[in-house]
Amino acid sequence: MKLEQTIQQHVEKLPLPLQGEVLDYVLFLEQKARSHPADDQQRRTKLSSTLERLVVLNPFAKTNPAAWERELRQDRALPGRE
Repeated sequence: MKLEQTIQQHVEKLPLPLQGEVLDYVLFLEQKARSHPADDQQRRTKLSSTLERLVVLNPFAKTNPAAWERELRQDRALPGRE
């Protein structure tokens, strides 16, 4: 038995709404298969460019990490450790 026939037999046993979900998933997989490696390369290039700009901006330069974490965690002072 071919794979297509096996899939069809299983899908036919499902209620109609679930058959629709199977179709949606098949369409998703088709779209995923059509994506081109060039698109991935373009996304990588854009991400790299964005990260390089972020390094230049250095948005956390004025942030004191210890103070930020204390504020975030709302630590209480421990006896003898101030």
